[in-house]
This record gives sequence, C-alpha cells and structure tokens, in this order.
Amino acid sequence: MLAAVSIVTFLFLMCVSAIISENERAQRWRENPANTWPPTWQNNSALFRENMIKREQELQRLPGSNERWENYMQYTQSQLVPRFTERGFDIIPIPDDLFEVLKGKLDESLEKWDNLREERKIDAVHTPLPSKFIDIPNLTKLVMNRLLSLHEDWAGGMKLKGTSVYGIRAYQNGSALIMHYDKVHTHVISSIVHIGHEYDSEDEPWPIEIEDNDGVLHAVNLKAGEMLFYESAACLHGRRSTFKGKHYSSIFVHYQPVDASIWNYQIDDVISSVPPHWNDNIVELKGSRWSGQGITTDSRVTALAPPRIIKGEVVENIEEYYTNLEL
Repeated sequence: MLAAVSIVTFLFLMCVSAIISENERAQRWRENPANTWPPTWQNNSALFRENMIKREQELQRLPGSNERWENYMQYTQSQLVPRFTERGFDIIPIPDDLFEVLKGKLDESLEKWDNLREERKIDAVHTPLPSKFIDIPNLTKLVMNRLLSLHEDWAGGMKLKGTSVYGIRAYQNGSALIMHYDKVHTHVISSIVHIGHEYDSEDEPWPIEIEDNDGVLHAVNLKAGEMLFYESAACLHGRRSTFKGKHYSSIFVHYQPVDASIWNYQIDDVISSVPPHWNDNIVELKGSRWSGQGITTDSRVTALAPPRIIKGEVVENIEEYYTNLEL
C-alpha cells in the first residue's frame, strides 16, 4: 500500500489560509463537532444521501492518491453547500432582444472561423481540438445586467451579484467535458446561455448531463435561444459524450448571493471538510484518470477518459481488482 505522500504538496498549493500536513488537517476535522460522516451539514433529501453513499463507494475504489483527492474535493463540496431551488436546474428562453444581439455576434464570428483564437488548455475539457473563443468585451455588462433579475427570480428572490460572464466558447468536434462542480467561492447561481451549434446530424445532439438536488442524472439538449439555470457549485454537470459537429457555442454566466451570511464558502472550507478516510487503501500516487478537479469514477466518466491503469496494468473491472487484492 502506498501512503498518500503527495497530499502535503497538494495542500501547499491549494490551501491559502494555512499550510498544514494531512495528519493535522485530519485531526482538526475529527475535533470539529460539526463533522460527522455521512455528513449532516445540509438538510439534503434521503434520495440524495443514498446516492452519495453509492458515490463514495466508487470513490474508495479509485487507486491513485491525487485522483482520489480531487474526486473527494468535488464530492465533499456537493454536500457542504446549501441548495436554493427545488430541482437544481431549469430551462427558459433567452430574452429575445439579448438573443438577437448574441446570435448576430456568433454569426459574424463564424464567418472568420479560422482566425478565431483558441482557448487555453483546460483539464476538464477532453478534446483533440481546443475550443475556439469569441471575445465579447462590449457585451459582458449587457449580459450580466440583463439576466440578473431572471437569476434572482429563479433563486426565489435572493439578491445576487455577478461574478463572471465567460464566452462565447465554441467547443469543436470531438470535445467532451468531465463531470464537475464549479468554483465554490463565485459560481453559485449560474446559467449556460446557448447561442447556437452545428451538429453533423441533429439525431446525435450533445447533451449537458446534470444531477438534480436528489443526485439523479438528467440529459438536457439545449436549443439555440435557450438558457439552462443551474446551481453550479452544488449540482454535478458535464458532457460525457463526444461532440460531433463543427461548433457548440455558449456563454457561461455566474452570480453569487449578495448576503455573505448565505454564501461565503471558500476553497479552504472544502479542503478542511474532506473526511479523513479519503485516502484509505491507496495503492499508487496519481491515478490514470486524474484530470484536475472532477469526478472520474466509472459511472460518471467521459467517453474520452483514458483506461483505468493500476501499477502499469489496464484494469477492466475495478471491483474485481479490489476483490482479488483483498484476497
């Protein structure tokens, strides 16, 4: 068995408020009376709790220290933060006036496709071709302000402030998006504003897959002119299938509550909340599917993920591998 020798370095890189060893972090977790396992930080539904128990069983089968740590960070965040809507996501039309402006910008940019800049590599995006990026500096304030009240209404009237407008991102052919939760400190009430796409075939769409507030997975196919509200720090989401087409173009809009007593979560809060048993029975250092922060278990893995390799050996059935190991 390999000890989790990388976690001290990991905490050096990620923990802003304090640099501590994993042993000290685990001890602090145990001494905090708010920490129980399974966790009771939020009043989640019985079905959600049941689904998270199943997820943890999968996490404990991840062999690599770094990969499992990243998965546990995501997993812990989903249970640490509160939820504000009944389902966790919804779909509405983009306001006509805004969609007309954004569609015009996309159409104009598609005419100079080859000259559009390419987005930097992002761990969560598995792709043979980097996404194209259409900068909209003159439209970001319009998007943020025009959509603010819609997000506030969806969140039950909660006052929000904008944190970012990102895009237009145009995914290219062959792309997949690892299942993940968004930034805990800024991405709370969010939307994907879908402007347009060009599929090879309309019979093969590219759904966003998202878990609702019960942890149940849904596949959502957005039409051009629709926007997806979602609680992006709380609901697992991604695109596990590969995109088949020329482009899939959207803007990502993020807000957070104005009232810090409602939401003041930081990455340190997630780090300190990961349960001490996260590294039980680690067998190697990194893990073949490490992709930055994301969920890489077999039940939520993307089509483009590498095979499961443990100590240089391809493992087709991870349950069978661990059964033999225990024997």
